[in-house]
Amino acid sequence: MTPLLPKDYWRRFEDEDETDEDATKNGKANSKKSQSDSEKYKLSTRSSTEKRIARDKRVANATHATRFTNSLDYDSVDISNKSQIDEIIVKDEKNRKEVRVTIEKIGDKDVVVKDVIKTIPKLKITIRYKDKTWECNADVFETDDSLQTIGCEKTLSEVVRVTGRHPPKEQITDTINRYVDLSFEIKVTPLLDYVKQKYADRLAEIENEPFEWILQRTNEIVGYERLKLLTFLSIVSSQMRRIRGISRVHINIVGQSGAGKSSVVKSVLKFVADDDMKIDGTRFTEKSLGYLGIDSFDGRIVFLEQIDKQNIAYLKEAISEEKITTYVTVKVKTDDGEKYVTQKVTIEGQPVFISTSVADNVDLEKEQLENRILNVYLKYVYSREVIKSILERGNNEETSDIDKMVFMAYLHNRPEWADISPVESDIMKFTDRLAELTKSPVNRTAEVLRNLVRAVAIARGKAKADMDDLNFVMSNFQLDVFYNGLGLTERDIEIIEALPDTGGMKTQEVADALRMSKQYVLNLLKNIERKGIVEGSKDDNHTFTWSLTALGRRIKALVSDKDIVEVRDEKGELVGAVDAKFRPDADGGGNKENAVSGNDGGRVPGSDGETNRVIEAYKFLKERGWVRVMDIAGWFSDDIIEKLKRKDLVEFNIIDGVEYVRAK
Repeated sequence: MTPLLPKDYWRRFEDEDETDEDATKNGKANSKKSQSDSEKYKLSTRSSTEKRIARDKRVANATHATRFTNSLDYDSVDISNKSQIDEIIVKDEKNRKEVRVTIEKIGDKDVVVKDVIKTIPKLKITIRYKDKTWECNADVFETDDSLQTIGCEKTLSEVVRVTGRHPPKEQITDTINRYVDLSFEIKVTPLLDYVKQKYADRLAEIENEPFEWILQRTNEIVGYERLKLLTFLSIVSSQMRRIRGISRVHINIVGQSGAGKSSVVKSVLKFVADDDMKIDGTRFTEKSLGYLGIDSFDGRIVFLEQIDKQNIAYLKEAISEEKITTYVTVKVKTDDGEKYVTQKVTIEGQPVFISTSVADNVDLEKEQLENRILNVYLKYVYSREVIKSILERGNNEETSDIDKMVFMAYLHNRPEWADISPVESDIMKFTDRLAELTKSPVNRTAEVLRNLVRAVAIARGKAKADMDDLNFVMSNFQLDVFYNGLGLTERDIEIIEALPDTGGMKTQEVADALRMSKQYVLNLLKNIERKGIVEGSKDDNHTFTWSLTALGRRIKALVSDKDIVEVRDEKGELVGAVDAKFRPDADGGGNKENAVSGNDGGRVPGSDGETNRVIEAYKFLKERGWVRVMDIAGWFSDDIIEKLKRKDLVEFNIIDGVEYVRAK
């Protein structure tokens, strides 16, 4: 394509204040000016929108062929009719070599940034030199004051290799970027408006059934539903209004190395499409904190794949003090030249913290953090289904961009507050009973429970929590909260359950029963001994024998079945049963002699034929999951469903028009 403009036409706009005559006089001098490569090809960015508009108007009728030289100042082009593709000529005046570039928009890419959608043009860049042609696709990104391209670096390197760096790569790159900055734009749309307009049905799906939505879309990781839901609620809590104390649902997943802790978290975090909202890494360091470039942690999620001693200090500060303060060394310019100075950096706010820990990493310093975070235990159990999913991993792991947008729109559309006063007294019933079992403060546990209930209500779009929200927490996470209140994890409970009600076991016997190493079990036993759960004695000044304390026996009785605690007489015969879960509408009667009062509020009465039948039906459902209502009625009599329902031990669902029931 032959340019129709005069050869020196571009020089007219080198300087906004120059006349045409000045430009002609100075053209030769400018071409001979001695500059370094970085100065010669430095891109001069636009000073204002008005300057760009004025330049466009001056050449509104110009041809689409435009010449650039190594000064990189050029006349604008008419972009009102983008049906024609502009050809840019980038010429090295010294060597008279030139490449011709065409830039064509081939589509758009929608990206979530905070609470907006940025529609970014996708470009195809074609470069011609003599009889050779190169093509590449480029993405556009924003700097502080201009648009730039990324994605064609390898292609440009090949071009300058063939041309002998005439024109240089920097000149071609800067020219392309200046043209893109003037010719294209990034459209910004409020995220919620965008999703409501394009994906209203998908947004309604997650708003109506948020927990089912997240479980269905994380099924590449088999099982661990409880941990996925906790991670989801933790993310939701990042949007809650901050109050004094622990404002979020912070979680730490504890388990053996390789058990899948990080995989579970990442299966949910993948929907957080805004990278600025999600801060993930292996640890916090002073330097990283100093250069995060954020002014507040509120609304953000910090995922640390491992808690170490340095992280503990920062996590405690961020959760308790609602800020992180550190000092960083930076280079500054002074009258005497550059020098390094130490600056204080403080980031206010409280993010959500999600982390993981190896199960055998037990130390006292870490425990100072653990009562601020909900610790949940990922117990590894060999599963062929899990192994199969690992072998097939990668086939269906792509997360839909639409799902990410919908999730972010849902998240930003949640109320920032939910009043928990309607369930406050019921939460206190739980903390009252927990206080009966331990001398440790339960204040932190109350905060954790409050935040969980509030997060469930907010996830459901409510401004006021109700019994459904509290029951959801109690059904899914009560034991996690309970263990945290006692300073225990499920791994400790395994030890407690392995020990006999009376008498004791040697360390090696406990290790054999749990199929763990002796040293690992010894560390666990010593840890829970400090909590008053077990006690050890050396019979021969060498070998420990471990037995449960009175508190340990009460805890074991409470969690032995995790749903129904059976009460047996001296002969071992069943004489009654109580609900192991502290359900909000159950009344323990204030009996402090037992972990759970013998009067369970009428939920499961003393032993008789009816009670045994209810217990058997409940255990049957607990083992099998969803069962057709007509089947369970046929096996246990027609009235069994009503009895289970009256005791609030079951829940129902309609699947393909058929009513199913399962144990809570």
